[in-house]
Amino acid sequence: MHKKLIALAVAGLVAAPAMAQSNVTIYGLVDVGVSYRGDNIAPGVGSKFSVDSGIQSGNRLGFKGTEDLGNGLKAGFVLETGFGIEQPEFRNGSAFGRQAFVTLSGGFGTLAVGRVYTPQFNLLSSVDPFGLFGTVGQMSNLYKTDVRVDNTVAYISPSFSGLTVTAAYVNNLSGAETAGNDNDTRVFALSPVYKNGPILLGLNYHKIDPQAAGSPSQDVWDLAGSYDFGVAKVAAAYGYREVNATDERNSWMLGVTVPVSGAGRVLASYNYTKLDVSGTSVDPKSTQWAIGYLHDLSKRTNLYVAYADISNKKGANASVGDASNDGAGYQSGFNIGIRHKF
Repeated sequence: MHKKLIALAVAGLVAAPAMAQSNVTIYGLVDVGVSYRGDNIAPGVGSKFSVDSGIQSGNRLGFKGTEDLGNGLKAGFVLETGFGIEQPEFRNGSAFGRQAFVTLSGGFGTLAVGRVYTPQFNLLSSVDPFGLFGTVGQMSNLYKTDVRVDNTVAYISPSFSGLTVTAAYVNNLSGAETAGNDNDTRVFALSPVYKNGPILLGLNYHKIDPQAAGSPSQDVWDLAGSYDFGVAKVAAAYGYREVNATDERNSWMLGVTVPVSGAGRVLASYNYTKLDVSGTSVDPKSTQWAIGYLHDLSKRTNLYVAYADISNKKGANASVGDASNDGAGYQSGFNIGIRHKF
């Protein structure tokens, strides 16, 4: 009996360090509020008042973990699913449709494989006062953004005096690869970003390359930056995108975040986008102005309110969506709600 107890004690001592080297965290976010949208592009469509969830940020439940492999190496993973709460449902199309990837990291940087956020999303979300996808004020109402990609191998370099570089290859943009890879859509991306104190400056380039015969490739460029003066943080972004073999889109954003009363922040932005259609003077364009306010109740909980108005010209059809809800043709909108992280 004593021998068994001693053996169990020794086994526990041996296993304890190994267990201490691994950890798994459950995390998430719940966001709910009310929205009003009006001035629909389509004639005869009335305004809409609704209870929505995932307005400032998409609701999510996630699992993440790391394991210390020794010699400076770590393995990790993230599995994250989206859901609604006003009408309970899973979102983002699959069980872990938000993120699902495995990482290996060390002094060389980080290698990630799976479904991940694009370098474009990571750059633009860091400069938009509304978070790129967040409330009706989000710049993505006008600024075309590729958010997540499947079948990705991505590399993130270590920081070199504030400069990091992300490179990614996507074997097929969405869904499983096809036999012969003839109908896959490949993506190549490169994004250097410099962060140092109050300064952020980044560049993104990615090429969308459909393999199907006759499908044109698209080149996408983004330049974005911000500077925090303390009394205000100003931000700007410019984007160029080939829409097809002849047409192209130019977009830009100017934004500002002003801290007030210690726990609050006033947000404002102006966005513009224009589609240059080859061979015609009818070039659809849209402008959007937005204003909002965030108030922190704690480190994990905040209130938000936002209003945005879009002006469409020459057949443009931009509308005021938010992090989880389509604008459905409405050109003005208002949100108020609460977000809690855990």
